[in-house]
Amino acid sequence: MEPFSELGATENSHLGSVSEPTYFISLPKNIASYSLTSQAILEELRVRHRRLEMHGSAEITPTLFLTLDLIPELLSKQVHLTDTHRSVSAIKEALKELAGLTEHNKEPVVYFYPFILQVDQKLIFRVSMISPQINEKTDIVPFRRSCFKYSIDLVDVLLKNRSNQNLILDDENPGANLTRADQKGNVYFFPTKLSFESELESIVRKSMEPYGPLPVKDFILDVITRGKEMANLVEIVPGYHFVLPSGSHHPEYAKHLAVQLDGLKQYAFPFLKRYANEYHYESYIEKLNGLESKLPIQTEELTKQGPLLLQEVTEILGNFPFEKLSGEESKRVQNGIQESLIILQKLSRFLLEQEKEDAEDELFSLIQLLSTKIEENTKNTLTLTKLNLYAEIKTLNLKSDSEKKKVIERIVKTLSDTYGCLEMKEENFHILFALDQKYLSKVEENTFKLAKTNPEFRNELPILDQIRIILKNRSDVSIDKEESITETKTEEETDPISQTKSEPRISFSALQEKFHVPIGVFSFLFLSSIVTVVSLLLGSLDYIGSGFFISFFVGLVLGYLYRKDDKPKQSFEKQKPTIPKENRILSIAKVAEVFIYPKKFNSIAEKVYDSKRLRNHIEECVEDIKLQLPSADQKKDTNKIVAEIEHAILQISVVMKIPEAIQLKNRSKELILSKADFRTILFRTQLAEYYRKEASLYKSDRDQMDYLQFIIRELEFGYNKYLK
Repeated sequence: MEPFSELGATENSHLGSVSEPTYFISLPKNIASYSLTSQAILEELRVRHRRLEMHGSAEITPTLFLTLDLIPELLSKQVHLTDTHRSVSAIKEALKELAGLTEHNKEPVVYFYPFILQVDQKLIFRVSMISPQINEKTDIVPFRRSCFKYSIDLVDVLLKNRSNQNLILDDENPGANLTRADQKGNVYFFPTKLSFESELESIVRKSMEPYGPLPVKDFILDVITRGKEMANLVEIVPGYHFVLPSGSHHPEYAKHLAVQLDGLKQYAFPFLKRYANEYHYESYIEKLNGLESKLPIQTEELTKQGPLLLQEVTEILGNFPFEKLSGEESKRVQNGIQESLIILQKLSRFLLEQEKEDAEDELFSLIQLLSTKIEENTKNTLTLTKLNLYAEIKTLNLKSDSEKKKVIERIVKTLSDTYGCLEMKEENFHILFALDQKYLSKVEENTFKLAKTNPEFRNELPILDQIRIILKNRSDVSIDKEESITETKTEEETDPISQTKSEPRISFSALQEKFHVPIGVFSFLFLSSIVTVVSLLLGSLDYIGSGFFISFFVGLVLGYLYRKDDKPKQSFEKQKPTIPKENRILSIAKVAEVFIYPKKFNSIAEKVYDSKRLRNHIEECVEDIKLQLPSADQKKDTNKIVAEIEHAILQISVVMKIPEAIQLKNRSKELILSKADFRTILFRTQLAEYYRKEASLYKSDRDQMDYLQFIIRELEFGYNKYLK
């Protein structure tokens, strides 16, 4: 069997095994006690760090450090070393010495910390070696921060890639990997083996081959901390995290629970049977055999039945009288069982919470669907929407009548608070009549017309009367507010033809096309004045009448000759370029909206962005969006079209800025939401509930509470200013 290793950060029998970091490394006290291979490595490290110090760089770059993979090349240049000192076994032993893992050298004099590179779209791990050997003690925190800062973006990529992968288990006995035997045949149990810590450690170990394993607990701790800050990881217990998959986390919790149960069965049952036989606990053996027969071997069955058997497993295994046993083995078995039971209890709790969240999300999606149905039906048909609630909730797969009753009450209350509704229920049916009250008068008028020929619509007339009374009693401000004025104005602004039609039939600009009014009037007045003066000088008024007639005729001719027939044409050409640009932005927004703000989603948090997440999501979807854009846009540079999509999306979005005074590190400085969603009471209420639930986790953190309460207040009371 594979030999047991004590160097892993997760392969031990204690929860929370990822230790706190060591902040100092010491100068080698007795250099002669180290092998020649170790001394050669230390000398190279000293020279490299001296160069780094002399370089005077303000920022430490991990690529300047000696890395594990370069050691063979380094030693090949050392002429005083024999081939034996350059061998893999000599290097491996030397690294253990430097890490403080041997009997004669237990103090680490070299600090190992991985960093990540991206090569050909693949993530490559390199393990840097840090040992300045300048002062008696060296603070490794700056080096550690530098390496992690260098890798942080790729750590995010690693977590993101992992979240898109499903956990694949063996068809049978999925918990077999939690047990392991050493060379002496002693069986060990690692309840945290399925954790992300263990997975990450395994990846780093491969990068150390053939010289590892070496301690890199600080790196694992930093990645876990980053994952928790970015909400990519969930903590089951200290030392046991897993990456949250995209969408519902329900299957992930169930899989981990199945693995834990099967691993516990394979490890604990043989020991407990042996102990029970030795101490003649016949009744316990009978219970244990009964439980063993109930636990399925197949992973799929174990995933389904595991949560139901958890209480029995906890009672039987947790009540074994370990206090009557002695010896190291029994203590190890007891610790392993207790740790596994703690993990199972936490997984069960998370699973129940996730089931509730999934049910809540499904209900929210159904209410959103019904809301859309009401709005579209009202607008398109101008009739009442009839909802058979028993039929609508079938998709939720509710089991008990009490659950169905509660869900229907939630649906009725939510829709009734948003729209005009009237509920009708009896023992065998539950109907909700609903409409979008912005079209109430039009629905009444249309229903009255339809009622003349169709008896069914006659029955809806009194329902409409009652709905109007309900809306008036609650002083609903949306009655008959279909925003027709706004729609007409938008059409006029974007359609030059409609603009022309909306102008007065006889306008000054239209008159200018046939007659130059200023020249005509001026000519008439000037000639009339001359005729008048001449008549007065001659002392005869007979010429005034004929003079006015001639003046009018001359003014008419001159006005016609100097008419301006090109002005409207120039005005039209100036407007023309701006209109298609506005239409193009709207068309891009309409296409992108389906991908950025989808109607179907697993959690309402998926529809909330900040600028960075919005940009990343657009980059992920840009190829799909381009396929639905005109061919000219499809040929554009990707970065340019991403910027245009981002600009278009912001035109149909609400941006909620977080005040600087309450901004937090690793928290969004603004929230970007769909304006169409934000207009609805339903969306704002559900989002406020989401943040209220999150706030309940931070009751002792004043800063987090201030941040979340600001968002909740804006959603519930300050939303109007974002819709202006």
